[in-house]
Amino acid sequence: MTTYAPVITHQHTAHPHTWQTQLWARIVRRAGRQWVLSRHIDRFLLPLIVDGREHLAGVRGPVIVMPNHSSHFDTPAALSVLPERIRARTAVAAAADKFYRPGKKGWWYSLFFNAFPIERGSGSAALDYAKTLLSGGWSILMYPEGTRSVNGEMARFHHGVSLLALGAGVPVVPIYMEGLRDVMPKGQREPRPAAVRIRIGAPVRIQPGTSVPDGTAQLERAVRELAGLSAVAA
Repeated sequence: MTTYAPVITHQHTAHPHTWQTQLWARIVRRAGRQWVLSRHIDRFLLPLIVDGREHLAGVRGPVIVMPNHSSHFDTPAALSVLPERIRARTAVAAAADKFYRPGKKGWWYSLFFNAFPIERGSGSAALDYAKTLLSGGWSILMYPEGTRSVNGEMARFHHGVSLLALGAGVPVVPIYMEGLRDVMPKGQREPRPAAVRIRIGAPVRIQPGTSVPDGTAQLERAVRELAGLSAVAA
């Protein structure tokens, strides 16, 4: 039986809910999509404009879905633009100290968003479960900035996505989302309607032998290009 390193969150041990990929959980997740996901997208993302869907036409997975991060509404929005064949087999890396700490219903996020805890800043061991999911044919949604932007500007990318992509040999789908900070900025508990635009880029493959920092820089350039931003100096 495979075991995973526990995630320590403020003196609390958070284990992935490995049942989240079982058939019964997938059925419950799909049945609850309208309640958990679709109704909120329809209510608060007004209008929602999506560019680049054609880049996903030939994608079957596993892949790493890599959006920028500015709002708690990012995950519903990013999942909503994925075709069903990808979305149904995508797990979401969620901050353990935010969603799986004592008093939080981590099981709810695992069931309805297929989320799993990941400890920010704890090194490559935090990626063990994500590696197992990728090797089992599951895609991963992961935020390379590590936390939500406070001022709307993209932060420098951490190396987690490039480590996973290089290790598993899977492509990365860059996504840039704008307007979601107006829907639910950091520190706001209730969403409000706002215009949102999501740009999906062509899948990026980091070539074998590329260093992790160079891979991270390649991925960051891909998202910044979608945002119409210039490259960040090394």
